[in-house]
Amino acid sequence: MCMMSLAEFISQRREVAGYSISGLADRASIPLELLEEIESGKELFLSVTMRQKLARALKCSPFDIKKYEREYEFKTVSDEDIEQIKTQILNRETNLRCPICGEPLVTRISKRYDLEDNLVLQPKAHCVKCVFQIRE
Repeated sequence: MCMMSLAEFISQRREVAGYSISGLADRASIPLELLEEIESGKELFLSVTMRQKLARALKCSPFDIKKYEREYEFKTVSDEDIEQIKTQILNRETNLRCPICGEPLVTRISKRYDLEDNLVLQPKAHCVKCVFQIRE
């Protein structure tokens, strides 16, 4: 038996309640863009507040929603591994993989200036599947 995803659960409950996606966003007082990310499967974890707002609007309990959120474990990534990934990003290497789950990393380089107007390049990354991210 295949368990329903969070995206499927929210979408199904919304349709049963007779709301459009924008109608549910309004009723739950959450941004439409966030609800679209939830229903498209991009958002896999919800804050307690977000879960409560959706539960109230969909007339279910927050626990009903939580059980469809993706389970995850926090694994520690060494500082050396983080520094290596940062260096690879700055070297514009492609096809980098998440050190936790092995899925692709979405990377970018943020350009900022310090107080003396010197350019500072800051590598950033997040995993497409798990909670791993680099964003200093």
